[in-house]
Amino acid sequence: MGAHMVFATSTIKLSPGTNLFYYVLIWAICIAGVGIVLWAALRSKRWQRWTTQDILIVAALGVLLEVYDNIIGDQFITPLLGGGNSVLHFLQIHDLPYMFLLMVGVALVRKPGCVTAMVFINFLLAALLFGSGHGLLDWTDGLTQGIFCDLYIVARRGGVYGPSASKLSMVLDGLMIGILRGGPNAFLGDWNFDPYLNAQFYTWLQMWNDTWSNALFNGIEAAVSAVLAQRVAVAVVPSLGIGKAKARAADIDPFAEPDQQPVSVSGQSTPDPAAKEDASAEGSLE
Repeated sequence: MGAHMVFATSTIKLSPGTNLFYYVLIWAICIAGVGIVLWAALRSKRWQRWTTQDILIVAALGVLLEVYDNIIGDQFITPLLGGGNSVLHFLQIHDLPYMFLLMVGVALVRKPGCVTAMVFINFLLAALLFGSGHGLLDWTDGLTQGIFCDLYIVARRGGVYGPSASKLSMVLDGLMIGILRGGPNAFLGDWNFDPYLNAQFYTWLQMWNDTWSNALFNGIEAAVSAVLAQRVAVAVVPSLGIGKAKARAADIDPFAEPDQQPVSVSGQSTPDPAAKEDASAEGSLE
């Protein structure tokens, strides 16, 4: 037990060369992930191409994420919850509005690349407004918050908020998106980004707690937000809510008319028997 406690509280300090190797490897994984997502968004037939509306939605929600993340969240919500070392902060309560906005964006766009685009816009705005010590080198922090979520959307093959998606599937998709947004970024930040770029080191126990708490509670928050996010998306863009109606009405001919006269093979309409009887009655009266 004592040996385990010593290991858990020991600081993770890798050599500069090892940190550089892992950092380059993470960049390679991010670039490969971006390539897969771009191929799915631009070449795959499972999704429609990105539209101007999609770009505007992503841009607007990226700005809203930045407003909440670095202004409302950091300046007001976090202090109200007791600061960065409080139990409520450990439970990631401050991330609930962030995850709701992120899920609204997913529900509105529903295409590969939407999560990375929103998070990266948030990250770039934060760097421009509040400064960034390393410029391009810090981009991995933004990429690792979104790229794994988009790879999940690709793997689901159009099932995320798809036309036949049930409430349970929305909740499960939200859970996975939240886990993939919070967990990998927290782990890589403690394992590589902060030690290599900022000379800030963590113990094994701190890294473990940061990883599972961000993954679990971000996942729960996204799962809770998933169904409500879909309703907000339908309210904003009503056409997103017609998928199931189309599926139910697929076997109904929308052009059928109940009173339409049958047409013979020759193309001429066949006489209506009732009309024929009326005409014969009129002839007899004459």
